[in-house]
Amino acid sequence: MTQRPHHVVNDDVAVTDPALPEVIEVDLALSATRIESLHGTSAGARYRHFLALALAEAPGADRDGVLTLAALAAWRSGAPAFRTDALRRLDLALAADSPALPALAAALGLGEGDVARFADLQRQSRFGWPALQTPGDLVAVLGGFRGLFGPWLAPPVAVLAGDRPGTFLIRTGTGAATAEDWQLTVDVFGHTLVRLPADEGAGSESGSAESGSAESGSAESASAEAAGTAAAAPGAVLRIHGYTAELRVEPVLQAVPEAGG
Repeated sequence: MTQRPHHVVNDDVAVTDPALPEVIEVDLALSATRIESLHGTSAGARYRHFLALALAEAPGADRDGVLTLAALAAWRSGAPAFRTDALRRLDLALAADSPALPALAAALGLGEGDVARFADLQRQSRFGWPALQTPGDLVAVLGGFRGLFGPWLAPPVAVLAGDRPGTFLIRTGTGAATAEDWQLTVDVFGHTLVRLPADEGAGSESGSAESGSAESGSAESASAEAAGTAAAAPGAVLRIHGYTAELRVEPVLQAVPEAGG
């Protein structure tokens, strides 16, 4: 009926279950707990995995270096809210060579030779990844039927780009009783999917086992003129496919830095 939601960059990650070291002034265990509570057990496991590998490459890192590696590992684990801070820290670390390249590469799950290239790709699009550069390459499968493992009772019927970088507005269902509006925030590593309130003042609910909070929009803005089955953002296009939506690489036409988070 539908594919299981996943991000392609995580498909070949052999996650270990390391014990995080104790670091003065930084509670790494608490940070891992928070990642897991917001984004699910798989994201928590990836965070511990990438952070432990990075710290093993930088055993003498100072507090700021540890925070840089933790931010990168959190972003890499599938928490898109960390993107802005992690990318800023990555640029500073590459310029200062601290933390050193092997630690940065480990935190991102990349080879050392791909780290600078990755940073450059991310300046153009949040979907940039060295191995995903051909138009049509699958970046992620999102959504799914609520009766199995996904958030949606009815298939998506319309999608359009949101007004903030990396956001899409999705409508599922067609009738008044079944229609739901959702906001997707996504990048190459992960996503959050939040149901928008049906009317002003209503609360929103999380729509995915690995979803966290995101800035809410409005049901009105999600449904207005939402008639297409595909929408593009810089570097990628989201297309409806049954009970899921597929995010695929699109060419970046201009090397313009992406604004916002």
